[in-house]
Amino acid sequence: MSDNDQIKHISLYHYQSCPFCGFTREAIETLGLDIETRDILLQPAFREELVAGGGKPQVPCLKIETDNGATRWLYESSDIIHYLKNNTVSLKACA
Repeated sequence: MSDNDQIKHISLYHYQSCPFCGFTREAIETLGLDIETRDILLQPAFREELVAGGGKPQVPCLKIETDNGATRWLYESSDIIHYLKNNTVSLKACA
């Protein structure tokens, strides 16, 4: 995935009681982003997607899909928040 790829879809794998997920959801709200959330405890299929695609059930995880078909799985709340802050304009454009 290169910096020139256009973001097609983005989703956050999380669950409500996870404090690091809470930090990430708060950043999404503060930045005014419209990002699909997928609660892995409420929907077991989302957990299966997370493990199959990202390789582990760790949350929060941001799934970034680009227009060229590439998918990136970004873990760690601090890395996710950093990514969101640095890509706010392009993320708002894909919403």
